[in-house]
Amino acid sequence: MLKHVLLIAAGVLLISGIVPAADKSDAPRYEYAIIKWDGPDRIYYNLPDKFELVHIRNQGVTIPKEAQEEEFCLTYAANQLAKDGWEAMNLDSRRLLLRRVKK
Repeated sequence: MLKHVLLIAAGVLLISGIVPAADKSDAPRYEYAIIKWDGPDRIYYNLPDKFELVHIRNQGVTIPKEAQEEEFCLTYAANQLAKDGWEAMNLDSRRLLLRRVKK
């Protein structure tokens, strides 16, 4: 048992001296946004530089009768932001959390 502990300790010391630590300055920095559905065809965009209320139908979009309006509007909004590099990270019944690499 003592041999195993010494062998593991030696391995850890050897690896820690050989493998350099990751440079944290190379890690990407993100900015975040939230899209919130708030009733018939109404979407709130909470972006890093602005807050905006948009009526989806005023954007020239026709919501199909058979579609669930909440899901349709959230999907439409997510696709609009995806064009600018935003990616969905999380969702609940009325909100999407998105992020993108900070420019």
